Amino acid sequence: MVLAAFVATTACAQDQSLSNDRPPMHRHHGDALAQLNLTDDQKNEMKTINDDFHQQMTDLKKSEDKITVTEWKSKMATIRKDHHEKVEKVLTDEQKASLKKMHKEHGNRFRQDKQNRIERMKKELNLTDEQTAAVEKNLSESLIKIRGVHDDKSLTDDQKKAQYKTIQDKQQEGLKSILTPDQWTKFQELKKNHGHGKPVQS
Repeated sequence: MVLAAFVATTACAQDQSLSNDRPPMHRHHGDALAQLNLTDDQKNEMKTINDDFHQQMTDLKKSEDKITVTEWKSKMATIRKDHHEKVEKVLTDEQKASLKKMHKEHGNRFRQDKQNRIERMKKELNLTDEQTAAVEKNLSESLIKIRGVHDDKSLTDDQKKAQYKTIQDKQQEGLKSILTPDQWTKFQELKKNHGHGKPVQS
């Protein structure tokens, strides 16, 4: 399932209509599909598969206010599973192995970077275990929302930028509610001086 999601992300990153203001987690995937040396037929098939995937994600996003979070996650998992199965039929075994390797390397970097940021916040802000868990949940939920916006092809670049900002603003509001006034003040200082409090998106 993660293989297909990665393919979808790389396909989006290659779309020249997208701006350079995409969240950092997507910027480094631009040449991933190019590295797989897809044939013209494979590229056409992949485009059709990804267009269908993004349309389903767009439709799902439109229904998020009408269904529960659990239902939303279940539907998203189904869509990604279907996408994965279609992608598997297009790629050769060698291409699938290469893509899995790229995804694994990216995933490891992401998890390590996220964990490092949380550990720095815990240490420098003297967070309790409860606060640390709440911070991690806050950042993870924000990332899911950012991915949802990225996969919504009905939005223009400007609309995506606006929604990214809204998500980041809400992320900051969530963090502020988790931290004490003193911790929040120090958090702002860390962001300004070192960038340690920067939202985790990559």
